[in-house]
Amino acid sequence: MKIGVCTSLEKLPLLCELGFDYIEPAFNWLTALDEAAFLEKSAYLERFDIAAEAYNCFFPGGFTIYALDGKQDEQLKAVEEYARLGFARAKAWGGKMAVIGSGWVRKIPDEMTKEAVDRQFARVLAVCGEVADQYGMRVAVEPLSFNECNYIHTVAEGAKLARLSGHPAAGVNVDFYHLTKNNDPLASLPDSADRLWHAHLARPADRKAPAMVDEALLRTWADALKACPGVERISLECGWSDAELTETRKVLELFHSI
Repeated sequence: MKIGVCTSLEKLPLLCELGFDYIEPAFNWLTALDEAAFLEKSAYLERFDIAAEAYNCFFPGGFTIYALDGKQDEQLKAVEEYARLGFARAKAWGGKMAVIGSGWVRKIPDEMTKEAVDRQFARVLAVCGEVADQYGMRVAVEPLSFNECNYIHTVAEGAKLARLSGHPAAGVNVDFYHLTKNNDPLASLPDSADRLWHAHLARPADRKAPAMVDEALLRTWADALKACPGVERISLECGWSDAELTETRKVLELFHSI
């Protein structure tokens, strides 16, 4: 399993020095770059022996994916256009996976039922999965903690929606911080193994970088992922300092053996 970090390109020198396998920048940041800035960032990335294989923060704030009247075609067209720009750029940077968290965008509106949102979100996943597949990539919806979003809280729920989308490039991500906050059982992960493709982690107590003192907990998570062979990458997604990252990199080495 590869080990990466959710961060900006400015941290590439440190990530390379510490031997991380990839970087996971924000998809919505990548799509917001103008063409000149994209080419400049591309030239900078090429200086390092590391790729931007994964992406988080899929949609920008304020993006609309649902239609209250049920007629979603206009929103899906916008989703497709947005995804096409992002995946074309991500592929150029070595992209393989994009995680759809975006809690404010995907949350259930007050005017809609969960059943209606399920149907519409599954269509969003299908569109994103189709575009991702055209660029040799996949998407994974990320279950979020109850206090961050009112929709999709467990890995099982995410996997169910990925299957409902009907697209083979749509899957689910496990974020061990959110999993712990929601009391989502580790034992349930194998039930979603057919759609579980990516992972995030942070220390549950403070959402910071794990240290050697957290090794036992990390081993528990690593053992759970052994039953989920589709997970090819795990990313550190939390607050950290440059000094902390050195120790974190050492303790995360246990995931390389999976």
